[in-house]
Amino acid sequence: MSSPTPPQEKMTLAEQLAAYVVRSHYDEISSAAIQQLKIHTLDAIGCALGAIDATPLRALHAQLDEFGGKPLTSLIGGGKTSPILTAFYNSALERYLDFMDSFIAKHETCHPADNVMSVLAATEYAGKTGKDFLTALAVAYQVQCRLSEVAPARPEDFDHTVQGAYAVAAGVAKALGLDQV
Repeated sequence: MSSPTPPQEKMTLAEQLAAYVVRSHYDEISSAAIQQLKIHTLDAIGCALGAIDATPLRALHAQLDEFGGKPLTSLIGGGKTSPILTAFYNSALERYLDFMDSFIAKHETCHPADNVMSVLAATEYAGKTGKDFLTALAVAYQVQCRLSEVAPARPEDFDHTVQGAYAVAAGVAKALGLDQV
C-alpha cells in the first residue's frame, strides 16, 4: 500500500510545484485568462511567421536534418522533426523579432510567451487537445509570473530565464500528462 501524499506544509517546494501542475484543470481557468492565452499564442505564432525568412533562422532550419530526430511534431513554416528540435526552432522563430509579451513584477520582468512553442510541441507530441494546450500554457504562465513576483532573479544578478526554466518544465509536464512522482 502506498503512503498518502504528505500534507502540503511537509512537502518540498518542488513537490508543491509538481502537485500544482498535476491538479490544474482547464475548468479552473477564467474565460478572460483563456482569451488572453489565445491572444498571446496568436502573437507568438505571428512573431514566428515574421521571422521565417531571417538569415539566422534559415540557417537553423537547414541544420535541423543534420541534428536528427524523428519527424513527430510540426515546424512553423512546414516540415516536422523531434519535439525537442521543434520547440527549439519554433522558439527561436518566435523570439527573433523580440515582440514578446511582458509581465512586470516589482523587481523582475519576464516574457511568459517564451513557453508557447515548447508547450505547443509537447501538446502535439502527446496528441492532446487545444484545451490541454491552454491548460498547460496557463500552468507555465502562472509558474513564471508567480516566481517572478516572489523570487526575482535579477537582484541576484541572474536573468529572468531562471523562472522560465521552471515554467517551461511545468507547462511541458502538464502537456505530456506526467504525474507527480
